[in-house]
Amino acid sequence: MRHSALVLGWLITGAGIAAAGTQTLQYPDPVLHYVYPAGGRQGETVRVEMGLAGFRDAKAVLVDGPPGVTVGDVEPAKEALGAVFHIAPDAPPGRRWVRVVGGAAGLTNYRTFFVGRMPEVVEREPNETPASAAEVSPPVVVNGRIGRDVDVDCFRFHARAGQRIVAAVLAHGMDSPGHTGLGILDTSLELQDGKGTLLATAEDTLGLDPVLTYTARADGPHVVRVQSLGYRGAPRAVYRLTLGDLPYPTHVFPAGGRRGEKVDLEFGGPDGSRRVFSVPAEGTSPLAYVAPELPLADGRDFPFIRGDLPEHIESEPNDLPAQAAEVPLPAVVNGRFGRAADVDSFRVRLRRGQGLLLEVLAQRHLRSPVDTVLEVWDEAGKKLAENDDGKLFAHPNACAHDFASADSWLAWTAPADGAYRVRLRNENGKGGPEAVYRLTLAELGADFQVFQWPDAVPVWGPGATASLIVEFFHWGGLEGDVRLSVEGLPAGWRGSAATVSSSLYRNVAPPSGLKVFLTITAPPDAPAETVARFRVLAKVEHQGRVLEREAQAMTLYGAGPNDRMWLRYSPGARAVVAAPLDCRLETSVKEIKATPGETVEIPVRIHRKPGKGGEMGLVVNGPTTGIQCGLGPPVPLPSGVEEFRMPVKLPENMKPGPHDIVVARSWASDIRAGRPGPCTPLIRLEVLPPRK
Repeated sequence: MRHSALVLGWLITGAGIAAAGTQTLQYPDPVLHYVYPAGGRQGETVRVEMGLAGFRDAKAVLVDGPPGVTVGDVEPAKEALGAVFHIAPDAPPGRRWVRVVGGAAGLTNYRTFFVGRMPEVVEREPNETPASAAEVSPPVVVNGRIGRDVDVDCFRFHARAGQRIVAAVLAHGMDSPGHTGLGILDTSLELQDGKGTLLATAEDTLGLDPVLTYTARADGPHVVRVQSLGYRGAPRAVYRLTLGDLPYPTHVFPAGGRRGEKVDLEFGGPDGSRRVFSVPAEGTSPLAYVAPELPLADGRDFPFIRGDLPEHIESEPNDLPAQAAEVPLPAVVNGRFGRAADVDSFRVRLRRGQGLLLEVLAQRHLRSPVDTVLEVWDEAGKKLAENDDGKLFAHPNACAHDFASADSWLAWTAPADGAYRVRLRNENGKGGPEAVYRLTLAELGADFQVFQWPDAVPVWGPGATASLIVEFFHWGGLEGDVRLSVEGLPAGWRGSAATVSSSLYRNVAPPSGLKVFLTITAPPDAPAETVARFRVLAKVEHQGRVLEREAQAMTLYGAGPNDRMWLRYSPGARAVVAAPLDCRLETSVKEIKATPGETVEIPVRIHRKPGKGGEMGLVVNGPTTGIQCGLGPPVPLPSGVEEFRMPVKLPENMKPGPHDIVVARSWASDIRAGRPGPCTPLIRLEVLPPRK
């Protein structure tokens, strides 16, 4: 394992232990790649196939989200799991989050399943050509997949002259993986008449998903053709094709609201609808979903951001400085770039030395097709500050969105009393009803955000301890040590608490967050596949005021190109008792105190699994700003060693304060995976001031 910049200088030595031939652990890394079909109709029963990688003996299925979907008849298999989804007649339309329980790692990431009101069918092969196209009767949702390379799916239907035809693919909108399992399925649509004449095409209408609208010129058969970019395919490349003369909203406006309040929503697109939506007040995640109330709802819903500040709607015209509407702080403005080259201006009043925090949310979560630029101008027409792509959202190694975000984020301090103009423009020049955004304007103050992954933490056996990753971002001159803790576990489970000292995090500015470890220990008598919910809380006292935030749980699909993790916001976090690996680690030490330059030893007890007596490696893990977490090279232990004192030498320039660490079984991965092997409970390393 490599060193990170933050912890470079930690030296771990194992006197008398050979360094060659260290055995790292190739731990199970299961992934739920797809759910197929990816949806069903209210009141119906659907036989579902769930594609798995690295899973054995899966036994059950968990479904999160609105009520109305129950699971039965689970049939384990090596690479796929079969089950029956029973959808209640009154099940609310929209998405559900599906996970598989069991196997070597206990619990998978989630994939989505949609409940709708329209008739649904499942694609039948062969259907590569118009001549072999399967007959369907709109309105209908076709559940299909680009099952192999060069696969093309064709569907035939009858249309009348003058009838409007809507064809839309949902793949990107549900994170359907491409042929590698790490990219996102990118499809295109073609519409032909019965003679093979090309009538219309579409691609990349909503993100990477195509939406096609056409008015039939004559009665007769028509064929819609679905294919993937580059003609690449795999069983995991699933999609939902909505077809018929029906409304297909393309956006919702406003794209967010204040918790606990009612919002009048506009679902835009052909024959769009309106709905009064009560913004959920429960839950800490800012991301919710809302589905239009339509008789022909296909189950597709829209991301909706909930916040805690007063909400406003942008009012046009506001391009020119004289048209800028005054916005009282704090506020969230829901706006959109209604046309190409549209510019939106707002006025705020500030005191000298008063800080202003500006944040745009558009590409993130909302998938709005814009690249925003924020500017601050004074009344004399002088530009004082500007930001294009906000550093806070870059996440160079952990991406919670489709791509590295282009949303803007700007912290600025007023040089004098007066009015200032906040100008927001779109760098790519796109405009239209889908080009929505949320602009937060607030007084700049100390604050932070916390993320946690994975949302499915495997604890490798009863009584064992496992780690999870917490990433901490801060701004606004935050001071004070931050206490992180695992909360909400059931009786018998033990969660840890860690301290992030201000001396550690104040030197870490965006785009790099500070990653630290927390641990969870399962009860010694917990049966395999026992699942326990938990949450991570962060609390800091800043200048006499207590700030508390709950970490946003993230589901982990795997590592993508350039070591980028593919993460998505999750509705909640769980720990699960997984099958034991080759050992379980314990230590009698809870806290160690040492000065810079001093060497300390951590006693470790290795409980080897019967039949697993070979060489193994131990490593010390701790805080990091990068993708690595090893605080030095693994130390190899010969076969049969059950007691060991792990030596750690502190660097001479190590700053005083708490540093929470674990001793872990070395594994063939690093912090990207978020699932380190067996480890000790968290150990507090208190670095004392150097001796004079």
